[in-house]
Amino acid sequence: MLLGFCAASEACSCSWEGPFLSVSGKAVLVVHGRIIRHPPGGSAMEVLVLETLKGGLLDSGIIVQMGDGVHCRPTRDDFPPGSEWILALNGPGAKPGGGLALSHCGEYWLRVSDGEVIGSIDGSQSQVRRMTLNEFRARFLYPRFAESFSARISRGKRFLRPFGGRFEFLLEPLPQGWEIRIKEYGRDENLARLTPPLHFAPNPREIEGWHFLKDPSQCPNRPYRAEEGPENPRQFIFSPEIGAKYLRPDAGMSPTGEEVEKVKRFGRGRVDIKNVALEKDAQCPAIEWMEISVHLEGGY
Repeated sequence: MLLGFCAASEACSCSWEGPFLSVSGKAVLVVHGRIIRHPPGGSAMEVLVLETLKGGLLDSGIIVQMGDGVHCRPTRDDFPPGSEWILALNGPGAKPGGGLALSHCGEYWLRVSDGEVIGSIDGSQSQVRRMTLNEFRARFLYPRFAESFSARISRGKRFLRPFGGRFEFLLEPLPQGWEIRIKEYGRDENLARLTPPLHFAPNPREIEGWHFLKDPSQCPNRPYRAEEGPENPRQFIFSPEIGAKYLRPDAGMSPTGEEVEKVKRFGRGRVDIKNVALEKDAQCPAIEWMEISVHLEGGY
């Protein structure tokens, strides 16, 4: 289906490439903004940026080039001053030159009204959906993902692997092994720290040498005097809400079972320990190296 066509020699024609959540990944900058005014004598509009969802800006005011009868852009008439929008800028077809422009070769804009986002969010061109701004923000920032990989890690070495567009899987060295951590870019919080059990038994996030002994009781320093280590594969949960909504420093209380389930619904991980070599002649041996396979899935 052709969205735009002009008879001029440099006219644009392009097909509709998909709904917002599909095409916005191709945009350089995504903002929630309010239209300030349409400057006379041109096709641009001035926008006050209320929130930057992707990319970076040095100023809260931007100028967006709109349709001029030649380029693949919508006209500014449909974006009246005072209205609010989610704008995915400089996507394919926009031809912004050295500035910012809005393409109409897909659903690169969504209306915001009364706290709701409205438009073709994730369906067909004619399928108009509504969702709260908070729900949309979560869907946009944390789309669904599923990734798997394998690795071999040696004693004392830190392992890091990016995944899901915003996260890092880490194995942080411990004296006898490693701790599994999940971090979001720009944050120090371990997003997997709500993985149960939280008390009275070894946690699956910890991988230590005594877990692999035929008789774990030979290690006198094992936590909780446990008779065995966590099951293999190690399973854990994670969410960007950790530290922001759950387990905040000022929370003053333990998480509820419902909160744990919400974290689990967002993100799940599995570390399958395929092979391991232990330090020799030690009651509580360190892991010299291990081979693992990892699977991570989640998102909103």
